[in-house]
Amino acid sequence: MDRADRSYRTVVRGPGAPDGFGSGGQGTGGYGSGSYEPDAYPTGVPDGSGALDGAAGSGVFDGAAGTGVRGGRSGWWGRPQRDDSVRPLHVPQPPSPAYAPQFAAPVQTAAVSGGKHGKPRRARPGGGGGGARPVAGDGGRLPGPLLRRRAERHPMLVPELPFEGRAGSGTGTAGCSFAELDRRARAVAARLGTLLSPGSRVLLVYPEGPDLAGAFFGCLYAGMAAVPLVVSTADATRAVPRAVQRCAPDLILTGTDGWQALAVDRNRTQVVEADGVRVGGEPVWRLATQWRPVGVLRGAAAYHCYHDDGPAGGRLEAAMCHGDLADAMTELAQAIRLGTDEENVGWIAAVHGLEEAVWRILLPVRVTG
Repeated sequence: MDRADRSYRTVVRGPGAPDGFGSGGQGTGGYGSGSYEPDAYPTGVPDGSGALDGAAGSGVFDGAAGTGVRGGRSGWWGRPQRDDSVRPLHVPQPPSPAYAPQFAAPVQTAAVSGGKHGKPRRARPGGGGGGARPVAGDGGRLPGPLLRRRAERHPMLVPELPFEGRAGSGTGTAGCSFAELDRRARAVAARLGTLLSPGSRVLLVYPEGPDLAGAFFGCLYAGMAAVPLVVSTADATRAVPRAVQRCAPDLILTGTDGWQALAVDRNRTQVVEADGVRVGGEPVWRLATQWRPVGVLRGAAAYHCYHDDGPAGGRLEAAMCHGDLADAMTELAQAIRLGTDEENVGWIAAVHGLEEAVWRILLPVRVTG
């Protein structure tokens, strides 16, 4: 008998054990050698012996009598079914919609993978988006708070750039320590806070050096936008009027060493003299103790780059915020760690929109300490 004929064979349960044993004990027969015709189903009922045709001890349809063991694949749990209601096993059937697998939607967690072997990092508030990501440690600090931290931890350390042949002189702080630079910045910020509101524009008329550095950080401390105009004493009288007309500053900060009167209408624009000794006529040490921190947002305006084009006029670039300065300094610091020379560091800074006098003030504070 072939396999197709055996696929629908079954025997109803007899009084024996659930595994199909008949009353005659466990026999040794399986599929017999007889034949079975599908159209010749027996009409008898189970007689207690495990057979359908009333023959005692017969547990199979076509096997030898007296076996007592089930002869079909399905066993003991149902009546045999006719071939017209039996579905062939070898015909593939489409899956039922009731048993279609249901997959849950992916769940978004509050952590973003940091790589195959990296620790997960928390997602940024408000979702993803472009722009530079906040960097852990000093790289994520704004320039003003970073100077405050340096002054607290390394007050006597002098910020400098690691370029050969220009140690100290290549920086905008010109040998000024963290504590001294912070003291100058606090004094300038305290004075500006009594004259202007945060967000005001301040023109800085200085040569390169610690006075310019203290005034620049003072604007950052006070939450105001600095517009450096790096000039010599001889050029100041000619360049300042053009810058005032183009930039429309709320106040001008300038030094007193070798200072001469600026050609500025002081009835329209305030002018304050500030250096390392006095700011607006008051001692630096006294004003520094009067300063109170101002909440500065990462996206607040911090710096404008001004280009003096001579008699033709000048150009004022769009404002860079505190976060832009922090991101630019982080990239420049990474370039220095990779061994980039001074010329290429200046080129990267120019791509970011930073003039040389500014990145030489900010970068030493970032890489020292």
